[in-house]
Parts: sequence; C-alpha cells; structure tokens
Amino acid sequence: MPSVTFEHVSKRFGEVTVVEDFDLQVADGELLVLVGGSGSGKSTILRMLAGLETVTTGKIWIDDRDVTPLPPRDRDVAMVFQDYGLYPHMTVRENLSLGLRLRKVPRDEIERRVTWAAGMLRLEPLLERRPKQLSGGQRQRVAMGRAMVREPLVFLFDEPLSNLDAGLRAQMRIEIGGLQRRLGTTTVYVTHDQVEAMTLGDRIVVLADGKIQQIGRPIELYLAPVNRFVAGFIGTPSMNFVDGRLQTDDGALAFMTEGARVKLPGKLLPSENESASVTLGIRPEDLNVDFAANGTPNSDDALLGKIVLVERLGGTSHIHFEVGPHRLMASVSADSLPDVGDTITIQVPAERVHLFGSDGRALS
Repeated sequence: MPSVTFEHVSKRFGEVTVVEDFDLQVADGELLVLVGGSGSGKSTILRMLAGLETVTTGKIWIDDRDVTPLPPRDRDVAMVFQDYGLYPHMTVRENLSLGLRLRKVPRDEIERRVTWAAGMLRLEPLLERRPKQLSGGQRQRVAMGRAMVREPLVFLFDEPLSNLDAGLRAQMRIEIGGLQRRLGTTTVYVTHDQVEAMTLGDRIVVLADGKIQQIGRPIELYLAPVNRFVAGFIGTPSMNFVDGRLQTDDGALAFMTEGARVKLPGKLLPSENESASVTLGIRPEDLNVDFAANGTPNSDDALLGKIVLVERLGGTSHIHFEVGPHRLMASVSADSLPDVGDTITIQVPAERVHLFGSDGRALS
C-alpha cells in the first residue's frame, strides 16, 4: 500500500472547482512533485493533504489510515512553507524544538532530535542565533529542520525556494534532494518552477486548471508529453510550436506551413485528414543550425531562417530567428555566433518532432 493515496479528491469553493477528480498514489519513500502555473490547484492539494483545507469529495489515505476527517495535528505530516514561519524572538534551537515542547516530548528526546537535525543541515554553529542573524538559505534550512524533528510519515513542501535568489535556489535544490534520499521519507513537493520539478522529482504530476495533465518520471514528460500544455511547460527553454497541416509529399508524410516544409517518418493513416490542422513542436536544443547558409538551404528539407535576436549565455546561446511568419528559437553551443539579420540553415530532425492535434493532444 502506498504511503499516500488520493481517491478521486475534489475541492470546490462555492461554485468554483479548483481541484477536480485528483486520483493518485504516492509510493513509500517517493519524492513526488506537483507542478503547474498559478491557479492549477497544486497548493490546494497539498493543503488538503495537510488538513488545512477540507475535502469536498473523495478521500485521502496515509499508511492505510483514512485521514480525510482528521485535524492536521493527527495526520503525522510536517510542512515547510514558502515564508519560513520562524519566530523572530526565538533562537534556532528554540525554533527547532518548539513543536516537540508543545507536544510534551521528553527533554532528552528533544535534544537528540535537535542535535540530529542540526547535524544533517549543518546548523550546529547557528543554534544560538536568531532568525534576523541568518541568511535566506539558513532560514530555510531551519524551517526544514523544524519539520525533520517531528519525524513524520510525510514531508510537505509548499514552494519553499520561491523567496531565494537563483544561486541559493540551485544550492537548496541539491540539499533538499540529497536530504530526502538520505531520510527516505515520503515527500510531496509543490512548485511552479519546472526546473525544480525536473531536478528533484522521482515522479512529476503536471497540473492545469485543477486537473492532472500527465504523471511520469521527468525524462518521460520531456520526451513524450501527452499534450501541448505539458510539452510547453516542461523543458527549458520552452518548445517551439508551429501551426500547419499534414500532407503526402512524394509518397512520404510531411508537415506543411507557410514558409516551411518538414519531412516526417511514416505515412498518413486512413483516419487522418490532410486538411486537418496540426501543430508541430520541436525543442530548441533539438534543432541543427548551420551558420554558413549564404541564402541557400543545404538540403531539400532544410529551412532558411533570418536571425532577429542572439542571446549570449556563455556555454549555450539562444538564437531567435524567423522562418516565414513564424518565430522560432534554437539553442546552440558555439564560440562564434552570427549577427542579427544573418541567414542560417535549420535542419529539423524528424525523429525529434512532436505533433499535436487541434484538441492539443499528442499524435502518435
């Protein structure tokens, strides 16, 4: 039996449904990430698991126990919030031990747990400091330690890195991931940042408008998105999309749009309509770019693009270009880059192309 089970859980506020038929099992010891944009329902799901929001319909189970009607204190979960929630007048040691002291845990056991958590999080030199004497990353580690000393069945993280700068976020991602794997505690982590989701999660649940879009390992979502939303949400930089149609070109399948033609593997199926609109998706890192175009494509199925912007990012740069009326981007690794206004040749590898129907679903 998985450590956490959601059975067709829904949440409504009045007439507004914010989570619809959320059905999911979280394995024992798994780090599961809920990711989605604002209003996707991810934080509401976490708050229902914690007992901070009531469930409208459905049930939530933790270790064979129906916790749906239980208050937060009886669910054996510990939550780390976005805003740390530390008491400014208390030292780090007092913040770490407060929850245990309120539960009348014996003093020796409190000392053991605080010492253990401080050692795991490298907080020993900071135990007598107050929150105002700590950096953002240190405060977040104290908030994590306060959850750890509870020794709960489930850890809950609600966008814990949102208030940190980019460097600290990267560092804390490493620390949270390593800590969770050492402890082996079942963890549900909420974020809007797909980089956090991809680097931390054993599995990822992509949400939109309160509904599950796709569940899978990070590489599965990257390589085989089930719809256009997931394809555009997962991956940095975002996938390129071009609207067009399928047709047979000299007996082979091709994607056609104004200013571009891309050969594809396979043939049109009898059920497919050449006049039906489709969307082609290709990731910027999958495009093959030749800077020495000289205004002539290097093969029959190559595209010509006019550069409109070059973003020099160091080892990898982003080349924004136009093909007919379409604006696309390619990620390249090169020391010498073209200039705005130059023409380049772009090869679109057919095996890396994604196709989506008019309903947004991926086409096989």
